[in-house]
Amino acid sequence: MRNRYAKTFKRSIAAAAVSAVLGMSTAYAEDIKGNVVVTDGTIAGVTVKAVNKATNTTRTVDVNADGSYRLAKLPTGSYEVTVSKGDTVLAKETIRVSLGNNTNADFSVESSVEVISVTGSRVSMVDVSSMDSGLTIGEGDIDRMPVARNLTSVALLAPGVVLGDSKFSGAGVGFASFGGSSVSENSCYINGLEVTNTRQGLGCGSVPFEFYNEFQVKTGGYSAKFGRATGGVINSNTKSGTNDWEFAATATFQPDSLREEGSVSRQNGGTGRIFRDTRSDVDGSTEFTLSAAGPIIEDTLFIYALVNPRDTERSYTDFNGRDQENGVSEFRERNSDGSDNLFWGGKIDWDINEDHRLSYFTYSNENTAIEDIYRFDGQTGKRGHDLIDQSIRERGGKAWSLSYTGYITDELVVSAMTGNIRTEYTTNIANQECASVADSRDTSNPAQGCGSGGRIGQNYDDNEQTRIDIEYQLGDHTISAGYDYQKRSSTNRIDRMAGDHAWTYNTIAADGNLTSSGINYTNTTGAAHDYVADRIFIGGGDFYSDLKAYYIEDNWQITDNLLLSIGGRIDEFDSYAVGGGLLTSFKTDLAPRLGFSWDVNGDGESKLYGTFGHYYLPVANNTIYRVGSGISDSTAYYTFDSIDPATGNPVNPTPITGNLGTSTSVSSPSIAPANEVFQAKEADPFSKQEFILGYDRSINDNLSVSIRGTYRTILSALDDYCGKYSYPHCVMLNPGEASSWYKDGLYWTGSAWTEDSSWGNVDGQPDPGSLRKHTKEEIGLPEAKNDYLAWQLGAKYNQDNFRFDFTYTWSRSTGNFEGGVKSDIGQADAGLTQDFDFAALMDGADGYQANDRRHVFKFFGSYDYNDDLTFGINATLASGKPLNIYGKGHPSDDPNLFGGWGDFFYTYHGCDLTFDADGEEECLNENKNYTKHPRGTAGRTSWTFNIDLSASYMFEVSGIDMRASVDVFNVLNSQQITSLNEHYEAGSEGSFNSWYGAAYSWQAPRYVRFGLEARF
Repeated sequence: MRNRYAKTFKRSIAAAAVSAVLGMSTAYAEDIKGNVVVTDGTIAGVTVKAVNKATNTTRTVDVNADGSYRLAKLPTGSYEVTVSKGDTVLAKETIRVSLGNNTNADFSVESSVEVISVTGSRVSMVDVSSMDSGLTIGEGDIDRMPVARNLTSVALLAPGVVLGDSKFSGAGVGFASFGGSSVSENSCYINGLEVTNTRQGLGCGSVPFEFYNEFQVKTGGYSAKFGRATGGVINSNTKSGTNDWEFAATATFQPDSLREEGSVSRQNGGTGRIFRDTRSDVDGSTEFTLSAAGPIIEDTLFIYALVNPRDTERSYTDFNGRDQENGVSEFRERNSDGSDNLFWGGKIDWDINEDHRLSYFTYSNENTAIEDIYRFDGQTGKRGHDLIDQSIRERGGKAWSLSYTGYITDELVVSAMTGNIRTEYTTNIANQECASVADSRDTSNPAQGCGSGGRIGQNYDDNEQTRIDIEYQLGDHTISAGYDYQKRSSTNRIDRMAGDHAWTYNTIAADGNLTSSGINYTNTTGAAHDYVADRIFIGGGDFYSDLKAYYIEDNWQITDNLLLSIGGRIDEFDSYAVGGGLLTSFKTDLAPRLGFSWDVNGDGESKLYGTFGHYYLPVANNTIYRVGSGISDSTAYYTFDSIDPATGNPVNPTPITGNLGTSTSVSSPSIAPANEVFQAKEADPFSKQEFILGYDRSINDNLSVSIRGTYRTILSALDDYCGKYSYPHCVMLNPGEASSWYKDGLYWTGSAWTEDSSWGNVDGQPDPGSLRKHTKEEIGLPEAKNDYLAWQLGAKYNQDNFRFDFTYTWSRSTGNFEGGVKSDIGQADAGLTQDFDFAALMDGADGYQANDRRHVFKFFGSYDYNDDLTFGINATLASGKPLNIYGKGHPSDDPNLFGGWGDFFYTYHGCDLTFDADGEEECLNENKNYTKHPRGTAGRTSWTFNIDLSASYMFEVSGIDMRASVDVFNVLNSQQITSLNEHYEAGSEGSFNSWYGAAYSWQAPRYVRFGLEARF
């Protein structure tokens, strides 16, 4: 039995070798193609047949008159390929088909000689038929290396991919940034079903690693078949049943007792209260999988089924309020096990006949976790004993897809898919009477609430999908066309806020300004004083977006050595508010997808390739939620007498200006605007342009090298402008361009409101005759810029017992705009970040971007000491991220430039006081002293080095193949800082943020994972 397992294991390594030698390049189709040369006769009557060795799935095609052949869209696996003429077998070869990889195999045969195995065939070491960039790797290959079991860790193996900012990861591993793009611009697929988070673009649905078969990480140059992403694509498929019944049981144990202690940061340069603390974190898990795979009907109907009971335990410190201005004040213990944390999934494949295949895929990763919440003392670093709250977190969801592939003729292939994925994000708390309380002041006795606070209601997404693809071979042309539709529905209702309030205490400096939409308060008391803000965020409902796409692509084999790809894609993005009103509507221009691949020497050992493409990103459902779901978002500012020690609520709150109306900032009205009010007529959706030029070369049978250059730039940035001209709503436009939209109730002349402006006339509908085109000078916004330039060097080595992949990436990411989210301040409002809200926010914004990592070295691989013992390594060395200095004010008080809220690239350093007509001191705006800090000029975080090691051993027990493994992550226990607090001021200008410079996050401390597998 162990020999069979060992052979299977070796075959997976061979597959990895093919992927490596192919330069880790990928294509969408899984084809076996090539040429047959008959040395002593004619090609007439010669056929090529591929038989899947596990399922006996068979495809046979006639060889074309020019000797070429193509077996299109084969399921991944190992195939026995035979070349025959009549009943005579002329050649035979075993060929592996990997996810998205074309395999080129040429044969030279004699028409009168029957052979058992072929000596005249050649499987190309470089896939000259592919042009896109990235890597393809199997789950079995990952098992041989120390790779964390999540999609982000798989993506990070690819060159040009870096780990995004920790502010978006919460208690998770984080998300990947591809080619300088923000972490919200990627897409993910499992068996053709898109499983991307459609709310914000952060993360993807996933299945246990034992269920995966192969991963395809696309970092650029992807074809017109793929869209709705301006970052990268993670494409994967799952295992399927075969003609042999196989059963497996796996166990993975990650003991918290073997996890090293984390790190801590404090305010005031390390001497004050705790800002972030991972020393008491608990991160332990135990997982099991049980799987069964085999034939329901031999050679015809196959099944793979898996269940995955999980027991996870996580404890961590947390905070309330804005993360830049608040230290940890809570300790949370989260547990999930039993039926509340049970994954199940399966796949059924039906080979109806040789020409038609049907597949059904489904899974449930629904998870309910109970989280106990305690107080945490920021002075002593100790957890309180009394439970203050408890939350119930519902995550995960269910998915299914039904796929069809039909080989109508040798030239025509049709495929179709329909499916659905539902994802839960609901969190509800037990203590609904205590408000959220945060304290941003520099005090040793911060206010604390009697509960955790929060918002109460439903929150989930539902994505219905349908697509059809047609591929036709016409001579030297392979023509593909398709249609893709998704309906992305969301429900997010906030029925109420716990305690009906969310209090945040802060301090305003003497002569400091507190400005926001609707208020303008200056502290004229001559001394700093405290205040409290109360943000009320409530409302929501059901909303959705309709996405359609059409594409066509021609892969034209101009000569034997030169392949040209000419494609285009059109996307339509429509979003609808609560009640069904149209909010945004876009139809893109034809997005070109062009590429070439030149087999330089005509021997399949090297290629020069390049791609050029435009990529569009749809409006995230988060945008619809914030604008079109009826959310009421307002913040009132108060002075107060004292703080109730039992509840943390202010005692005797008094409007800070003396009037509640002028002390309240309204971020968004509860009335959803119509499309004509919210979307500028000239606006185009968010898009990027990309150029790639690369060269791959096979040095010998074991070693290949590569070099690739990549350039990406923004074609159009879509973001919300919230200046005076758009008030009371914001308007989606392309910054730096003239834009037209309708008004709703309020009219700004450039210096004042018109007499007929009235909140009473605000109804979300366009006022008749109010359409006006504003010049780019009136709007005042700069053109959006985001440029990414990278050069990548790679070397891949593969031998029977040793294989590795090494890459070095030099890159530079610059501009004034990151993309979908804003890592600098941890703003996850995809499409609605503070960028471009008004001009003052962009003053100083041009510079090195948050995901800029100038130098990144990656090395991963494995070594077989003998047939049973394998060692693995995964190491990364990366330079640090750029740092900024943010303040809360701006030198200009021009209402057309300065809207009053946000984080600016200026800090305030006092005022040169003058005297008014009555002899009283006053601080005029022009006498204020500011220092400008352009983006990325405050240094960088330190370099980080991470090395993970693994060992696995195969053995046999009572005829059962076994495998034991141990993975040690961050062997050196390096805990360099990966993210710092960049906010120099807090609350209002001139108020120093005592948390400035404190660390948000560090490299994860050393931890260990054990694994055990049994297969029979």
